[in-house]
Amino acid sequence: LSGIFDNDKTFVDMPTRKPVGDIVTAFNALPANASKSVLSRFVDTNFYPAGSEVVEAELDDWNDNPPFLDGVTDPVLRGYGMAIHNRWKTMARKRDTSFLCDGCESSLLPINNVFFAAGGDSSREYRYWNTYYIEIGLLNSGLYTTAKGVLQNLLDMIKLYDFVPTGGRIYYTDRTETPLLALMIKTYYDATKDLAFVTEALPLLKIEHEFWESYRSVNITYTRNSASSLFDKRQSKSQIVNSKIATYGPDLFSTDSSNSTLLRPESYSSDVAIVAAAARTTAPNLFSSSLTGSGLYAATEAGTTPSIQFADKDTVTQAPNLFGRRSLSRRTIDIPTSNPFAGFTKDQLTVLGSVEINTTIAVSLNSILYQAEMIIADLIELVDNKTSPECTSYRSRAEDRRQLLLDLTYNSESGLFADYHLASGKQTDIWSITSLWPYWAFGESLPEGGAQKAVDNFDFLHQRFPGGMPNTLYNTSLSWDYPNVQPPLQHMAVRSSQNAQTQGCSNSSSHGTPCGNIAASIAQSMVNTAFCNWYTTGGSIDNVLNPYDDATGNATGADFGSFSIGPDGNVITTTSAASQGDYSWTNGINLWLLSQYKSQLQMPSCPNIKLNLVTQTPSPSSPATYYTTAASPLPSYAAGSSLPATRYSTAPPPPLTSSTYSSGRSCVRKRVCTQCRRTVVHKWVSRNNGADCMISNRKRSPLQLG
Repeated sequence: LSGIFDNDKTFVDMPTRKPVGDIVTAFNALPANASKSVLSRFVDTNFYPAGSEVVEAELDDWNDNPPFLDGVTDPVLRGYGMAIHNRWKTMARKRDTSFLCDGCESSLLPINNVFFAAGGDSSREYRYWNTYYIEIGLLNSGLYTTAKGVLQNLLDMIKLYDFVPTGGRIYYTDRTETPLLALMIKTYYDATKDLAFVTEALPLLKIEHEFWESYRSVNITYTRNSASSLFDKRQSKSQIVNSKIATYGPDLFSTDSSNSTLLRPESYSSDVAIVAAAARTTAPNLFSSSLTGSGLYAATEAGTTPSIQFADKDTVTQAPNLFGRRSLSRRTIDIPTSNPFAGFTKDQLTVLGSVEINTTIAVSLNSILYQAEMIIADLIELVDNKTSPECTSYRSRAEDRRQLLLDLTYNSESGLFADYHLASGKQTDIWSITSLWPYWAFGESLPEGGAQKAVDNFDFLHQRFPGGMPNTLYNTSLSWDYPNVQPPLQHMAVRSSQNAQTQGCSNSSSHGTPCGNIAASIAQSMVNTAFCNWYTTGGSIDNVLNPYDDATGNATGADFGSFSIGPDGNVITTTSAASQGDYSWTNGINLWLLSQYKSQLQMPSCPNIKLNLVTQTPSPSSPATYYTTAASPLPSYAAGSSLPATRYSTAPPPPLTSSTYSSGRSCVRKRVCTQCRRTVVHKWVSRNNGADCMISNRKRSPLQLG
């Protein structure tokens, strides 16, 4: 609270120079009204700089020829892929406390293998759910031993705490994040077939699952109406269901939450401000039942990703325009035109985003638990080499969870899902991209016709936000709301739309995108967004791409952890990376996308940015391959010379009829695609009085020539 540091996390990440008992004695000797300068000297005398016990690590299994490059043909994408692949060497970390004295302490947990910090200025340890996105990148980079060690770090935490803490610091050991570890183990096994590791991990996955069942789940009773097409019509007309479902935290109004009363050390001053804002009588009263004291601390602690998506309309006393008839009652998603939260402070909005987390059935969380239960069942069968009662029990629990989500959170009009508030017994009116997760988790067993409706909405959102889809549609100033775009949620949207395309989507979306192209289109957008921010902050590729003329920030390009949507729906290209650092989840996700979509991905295009490609001048009479865009410089040819035999962006196009350049100002030629359904017409626009020409498509070409 003294304000010595800009970030509370700095102090709690500082190892001690002296035994803790000596430091406590020295602190107690300070005057009660010690000045900021006195406190600063005390800290400098008794503590090492933050993160001193975290050092760079070598990767023993380094691979100069990563497997994700197989099939990636565009040289810009190959160069970008290698650049972010090489980042693993600069982001790898290990724990080193050998310099600490006897009795000295560090907040870093005992991490025995190489790990990767999340990214940014204050991240000096692993974060739980970030590790999944790191893992998929490491596996596609061929770093299998490193990936195994990263997973072992998390398994070691379960041995200590019976769950995986939010991060690798001691102050994170009273909370956790979305349980993606089972998915990580499955992903690792699919890539390596390492059965011995699965056998070791399986008992620990069961322990983590039991934590969520015992400490992060609530009992629920509701009436299931079999008149809906979702249910078996052989059942009685209605059925009373008693089940259990997960929330992000314990019920705040039960005695079980009494131990969650401490402020978070890494955000201590912020938590104090939150509670003060909630308690002030002059502050806007966002909720008629605002929490105070220990209950609010517990809610804030549970809400590691606070967002407007957790607000309950029935407890809101201000901003009534927010909760009208919106997306969930229609086939498409409405986008708000005004910001009803403009008058509230960030602290007040954090209250708004926290108080309902513990009593909300989060669609994404329970979809992940469904995945975990099905994976555990499959791994039991794999290890035992038979179907056992235990295996059947996990599958039955998963089916109960899936059915409950269909009962309470599915909307048949939109084909989408929405979080459910236990207090009001209603779905939220606030749409969130995380509600797409069920299509990834159990898209193969969703109601008939739902996939086509969902695909329509996927495509609508993607076309409205071509640079990346936001988590919510409201600007609350919180990082998980509009206009912020988070890479993990784009990965989830790709996986979900892949499943939606596979399960029952047979027509183009109502917005014109072919059914099978939506996932690839979202993937292209994510690659474009990450690439463009990397390029404008100093990224370049030898012999392929020169540096951007106005590049700022990181001399070799930055991997941003989130992006911001501009007024036109495109992501704003960042021009400063002063406080960004490299974000490991962005690195991993883009390597996965390159591996998944390979030659389907085109050379990235950046809004209002011209790529400074290295100019090449091949012989006009010999076959050649070029990778460029209409906005980029083309090789020069003498007037009247023949076009090269091969000219394409990411893959050889179907055969085209020959054409020649003509001198003068008009270079219009038709080129007939002999394997397409229609003639592709291009206009060759003369430059330099006919000395060379550049391509400009009259209408969109599927070949992406030029």
